[in-house]
Amino acid sequence: MPKTIRELADEFDVSKQAIRKKLDANFRANYVQTVTRNGVQTLVITNSGYLLLKQHFSGGNNQKPDGGTFTSNTGNRNQDTIKLLNQQLTIKDSQIKEKDAQLKSMQKLLDQSQQLQLMAENKIENFKTLATKKSTNNSNTTNASSQQKKYSWWHFW
Repeated sequence: MPKTIRELADEFDVSKQAIRKKLDANFRANYVQTVTRNGVQTLVITNSGYLLLKQHFSGGNNQKPDGGTFTSNTGNRNQDTIKLLNQQLTIKDSQIKEKDAQLKSMQKLLDQSQQLQLMAENKIENFKTLATKKSTNNSNTTNASSQQKKYSWWHFW
């Protein structure tokens, strides 16, 4: 009996997407039919197509080696991967050191800027205090001179 994609996915314990990826144009032409079920057209895979998919999902690539004759390149790939990751780590470490140096220089510049700002504010305060002292001294001397001028005209008469 033909089965739908959902039924096959449940049976093989894979996703519907995995089943759909195997349904290329050639497979569809030979093993897929459109059937109306409950008023809806659905795709079903014939028995021969079912057997091909079953072979692919259950036996094809998932077989375990029987003995010690199994050789693999995964050791080389793992070593290459480890070398690559170590290279990336050294690059990242050097970048972190550069960032630390940049942070230190930025902190130093910030401290200098704050010190200059404080010195400028102190100078402004000193100028303000000097200006207020001079203005009070000038007002006292002008008051005294104005008082002398007020009384000085009596001397001429």
